[in-house]
Amino acid sequence: MTIDQTAPLGPLETRHSRSQAYQNVKDGDAGEKLTSTHWHIGIALGLGWMLDGIVIALYALIVPYLLEDFSITLDALTAAVTLTGFLSAFAAYFWPWLADRIGRRMAFIVNVALSAVFLALIVVSESWLFFIIVYTIMRITIAGEWAVGSLLTVETWPAKHRAKILSAARSLYGYGVVIAGLAGTFIIAPYGWRWAFLVPAVIGLLAIYVRLLCPESPAWVRQRDQQLAAAAQGRTVPAAKPRLSERIRGASIGQLFESGQGKRTFVALFVAATATMSWYTLGYWAPFFLKETHGWSTAEYSTWYIWWGVAGALGYYLMGWIADRWSRFRAMLTGNLIFIVTIIPWALATDTVSLWVFGLLSNFGLIGVWGTVMTYTAELFPTRMRGTGMGITWTVSGLLGIGVPYAALWVRDATGSFTAAFLLIPVLLVIQMIGLFIARVDYAGRTLDAIAT
Repeated sequence: MTIDQTAPLGPLETRHSRSQAYQNVKDGDAGEKLTSTHWHIGIALGLGWMLDGIVIALYALIVPYLLEDFSITLDALTAAVTLTGFLSAFAAYFWPWLADRIGRRMAFIVNVALSAVFLALIVVSESWLFFIIVYTIMRITIAGEWAVGSLLTVETWPAKHRAKILSAARSLYGYGVVIAGLAGTFIIAPYGWRWAFLVPAVIGLLAIYVRLLCPESPAWVRQRDQQLAAAAQGRTVPAAKPRLSERIRGASIGQLFESGQGKRTFVALFVAATATMSWYTLGYWAPFFLKETHGWSTAEYSTWYIWWGVAGALGYYLMGWIADRWSRFRAMLTGNLIFIVTIIPWALATDTVSLWVFGLLSNFGLIGVWGTVMTYTAELFPTRMRGTGMGITWTVSGLLGIGVPYAALWVRDATGSFTAAFLLIPVLLVIQMIGLFIARVDYAGRTLDAIAT
């Protein structure tokens, strides 16, 4: 079912239309003019990505401290965080699923607010059990933040700017890594790791920003009005806010594999899984690798991490421009090739200059494609099931990815270094590009309604 743009305003859209912010984006991705509301939505998504980047990077930076403070082994820590990743993977389905039912905006607000609460609780953790429980709950809440924010952005920004804005917003993940690196240098090293988690907790104010300045997705509002009208079988839908039981009706997982949609769902799953597994290997273990193999101090690898994040952020801009100018495939091909030709000399390097130069270049390619990956996967699902589709896509990729850090640790134990594990990433990305070339599915520049089945 596609959205009927000519239908009379339904009760939900009538209510939302009283907001000027909603009026500014009511044409959705078919619009041409950018307004302040579009930028507010883009900024909200970017700050959400920054929050995610800080949290993931902080964990990578504090691994040596967790081992010492809680007197646990690296195997025990990896096993616990693997369980955390397993639960977070299911949460990555829950939040977009919820966004399909209660709205993109409300799900985004609840998600970020809860993340901030549990980030603050990490600061007072004094035992391993308390830390891992609070950290796991925080990861469960933050797991869907980027997917929900991406839904709102995809459905409001003009189609011709879709990859650029998602890439620009996603680039703030890199700046989140920068902030984490600064926290490692100026907070963790002199004062301890706990206080560093107050930094991302402050970004919880993003929930207030979204509440005041960002409207609901017009695509979701119209889709919900039509669903409620169809469910009413000709009866008038009340103008009041729909009951929760009405709001939670929506697409099922089975519909993702119906004729005409099934191929696109499998492509989304394939791209998300290969991208996630590639990132987990390097993103989780790079700082520890520099400390263990090359003897870098906390301050040294934190400083490297700062510029590593900047390099990744710059990669987003190039790949986002290529994705909107030519195609999503060319953007991912460019980023993957840059990564492949630079990660090999980095993993084998022994001198500091090579570790810096090739390390930054490799992240420019590896992380730079993620804005395009998020754009690409969102475009593969129609509005009525976009949240459910994105949720199941990133849940499956998360489930496949959670074992990657442990597998990389196994390779390290077997070979004496993480080098071999890092050298397996190019193989995975080559497989990804072969699969995309065979699938030949690309929707650069097309509106969501034109894509939908």
